[in-house]
Amino acid sequence: MNQIKDDITKVLDELSKLKDNLKKIEQIKDVETAIKQFDKVDAIYDKIDDTYNEKTISSLDLDDKIKTELKDKLYDVWVERTLLDDEFDYRGWTIFKTPLTLGFDKRKESIRKALPTDAEILAKWWNDKKIMANTCFPNELGKSVNQIREEIENRPFYNLLFIIQYERKPIGEMNANIKDKVADCGIKICEEEYQDKGIGTFLLQKLFDELFKSEDVVDKISITINANNERAMHVYQDKLHLNKADEFEFEDASFNKQKAIRLEITKQEWKEKRGK
Repeated sequence: MNQIKDDITKVLDELSKLKDNLKKIEQIKDVETAIKQFDKVDAIYDKIDDTYNEKTISSLDLDDKIKTELKDKLYDVWVERTLLDDEFDYRGWTIFKTPLTLGFDKRKESIRKALPTDAEILAKWWNDKKIMANTCFPNELGKSVNQIREEIENRPFYNLLFIIQYERKPIGEMNANIKDKVADCGIKICEEEYQDKGIGTFLLQKLFDELFKSEDVVDKISITINANNERAMHVYQDKLHLNKADEFEFEDASFNKQKAIRLEITKQEWKEKRGK
């Protein structure tokens, strides 16, 4: 019984301590450290939640008064954990912390975070020369299903990879790598029958809205495209209002020289264009 009480008290103390620390933060200086702290406490909470729930405590051979005391402490843990969630939500950190699934009223498209089980379809897309032709990797990436699965499992929290779905069918992918308040984004509609229908433009608008909605997490969004991809340039500049920021050369997977263009838009510019 003492071990149960000690474990519950520990997670309660850790949650309270982290919540108090977060409240003192005026600006997000180090998102990664904050998330690591949260994950550490979250792991303790999950252990408590899995091991010492009310049903388990009720079944223990303990005095009713002790059971009530333990249940009260469990409730306190739940309260502190909920308050901590609220604090993260206020700071805008939930974009990193929670699985992100975006669905839209009266639309058949949705995006969700990529899972290890998506490795097979991603391998199919990433190793297709036709799909990769207009990207900054015009030759296939050459990654196996196992390599991609491992990448997804070990992907840093700030490097988001999404699967694009149409009526729950995977049709493409998009990503957002967030560092120093800049989100480097990309998108591919990989299934040919869903291309040229405005799906990518619509989903990027929604992703930009979501990224810029977060408090002091993303101040700028950038997209890098192959300089030969004139259609993408038209979409990004004319429909998404990104500005040309840079042009540079790079070597693709086959060591051939390619030209790329980086486009970007700030949070303020996006809000003005979107009328928000």
